[in-house]
Amino acid sequence: MAIYYITFGTYKGLESFNLEFSPAALQKSNYIIEKLADTDFKFQVITLSETGSHEFIIKHSKTVRCYEKGSYTVWTTFGKPYRFFPTLHKYFRLHQLKKFLNTLSSTDVVVVYHSLYISKLIVDMKQKKSFKLILELEEIYQDVVECSESLALCEKKVIDIADGFILSVKNLLNEIVQNRPYIVINGTYKTEVDKSVSFNDSKIHCIYAGTFDEIKGGAAAAAVAAEFLPSNYHIHILGFGTEKQKNNLLAVIDRVKKKAKCTLTYDGLKSGEEYITFLQKCHIGLCTQIPDAKYVETSFPSKILVYLANGLRVLSVRIPAVEKSDVGSLLNYYDKQTPEEIANAIMKIDINDNFNPREHLKKLDENCGKALKDLINVVQNENNR
Repeated sequence: MAIYYITFGTYKGLESFNLEFSPAALQKSNYIIEKLADTDFKFQVITLSETGSHEFIIKHSKTVRCYEKGSYTVWTTFGKPYRFFPTLHKYFRLHQLKKFLNTLSSTDVVVVYHSLYISKLIVDMKQKKSFKLILELEEIYQDVVECSESLALCEKKVIDIADGFILSVKNLLNEIVQNRPYIVINGTYKTEVDKSVSFNDSKIHCIYAGTFDEIKGGAAAAAVAAEFLPSNYHIHILGFGTEKQKNNLLAVIDRVKKKAKCTLTYDGLKSGEEYITFLQKCHIGLCTQIPDAKYVETSFPSKILVYLANGLRVLSVRIPAVEKSDVGSLLNYYDKQTPEEIANAIMKIDINDNFNPREHLKKLDENCGKALKDLINVVQNENNR
């Protein structure tokens, strides 16, 4: 038996490829990789990310050792200086993936980070080669973005044929075939060491860190709540999005700042140690996504676990996927998606209590490696369907 993890991201030893990735997806993938290392299985991580280079360069396939029994592989990728190259590269990636999947046998276990981009190929090759498929299902994409009928059908098919699942929320049980083995991993349960840092002022610092996508709406909702907070509060907005999304958000921030007593700042996109240190200077993490959007039923906001891992109190909109999660009891909630309601909920949070979410996360983290190992064993030993 061989174990493969097909995902998207950039990893240690592959920095020279300048691979493109989603920060949230990379964080979750890195955690799954760490838990794979805990299983003692030999495994290979294959990243499908493409180079972000706009120079005409070719980077040849490379494999680097990441753990005693694990390795990272990126296949040949090339820069995209001309308009037609990105499309060409996608076909090239699919060809590489097809060629690889064609080498597998029915005893091999393939963990796949769910992606519309590769769903049809995974379905076709699973039917042809009968490898064991564990689908890492973070959300139902057709609930988040507009999909063609064919893409929506492919998404349904890849879920139907999977032998097992890594689910981001329990609500996704409604989307999978009954009686298939599964585990639930909301996100990264790994905790960060307390750096004992602060902004050294008398303000209560709140932070929204995440996507600027208007469909999810969280960044703007956090910003407009500042208008209804007193002067001893400071709301920080960090994150990522398209240039248009960023400009729209900056316009909202500028408008609110003219009226608010609360300090409101856009602090850019931070990563690594700089990001962790900035988070730990804050008191309250904000998860202010739109509660009535369809996607909230089947997705878990990864920022919640990041906040908790850094010792922050968390304010979230009250939605079942969050409230019924393994960390739901640790959170503070608001019920109406209005600036006043969010601000009132922020002001009710006591930042002087002895809140310590890290101990709870450590217990969840300890269980994750064992749960993943058990899932792989069950799936590998199942009879072919």
